[in-house]
Amino acid sequence: MRTRSAPRWFCPYPLVSDSPHVAYLLVNIAQLYDTAIADADSLIDRLGVRDELVQNDTLCLQVPSNERYDQVKTELSELGELISESEVNGRLIAVFELHRRLKSSGWSVSFVELPQPKTGAEIEGVRHLQFVVRTGIESFRAKFPQLGFDDRGNARNRLLEIADDAAVVRFHDKNMGAVIALETMD
Repeated sequence: MRTRSAPRWFCPYPLVSDSPHVAYLLVNIAQLYDTAIADADSLIDRLGVRDELVQNDTLCLQVPSNERYDQVKTELSELGELISESEVNGRLIAVFELHRRLKSSGWSVSFVELPQPKTGAEIEGVRHLQFVVRTGIESFRAKFPQLGFDDRGNARNRLLEIADDAAVVRFHDKNMGAVIALETMD
């Protein structure tokens, strides 16, 4: 496995429309999730980590501009509650808890993460999917020493990332709701 910076999942059409019908956004996110989770599920099988995973908790989208960030954030607020928007490494990251989970391929996701773009060269679509592991993150890493994880995240939410040509997955040991709760305690 190798890591990469650009996911295969992209959106050839806007994530949001000019229409006031929010269902359009939900359908597009659902379609993106269907493709992304199928690819991630295949990677999880190849890695041999399925039995160590509790849930897919977060779908991370990416957008190419701050204007798109604001547009997508506005429409996501119709699909869920903004539970956090904070600066991380010089850019805002918004986290929404969905009113209804997205479901596909035997998985379901409750949280959508939307970071402001880093460079403006991002392709609009899914950046990665995050999965909660059964054990602590270091125990998970130790169980799979052959996997070349990249360290991501911070002290409150340590993440291990791995990717192939089709998928980017991250593993952590706390559900995104618990991570947000810890961050708000400061």
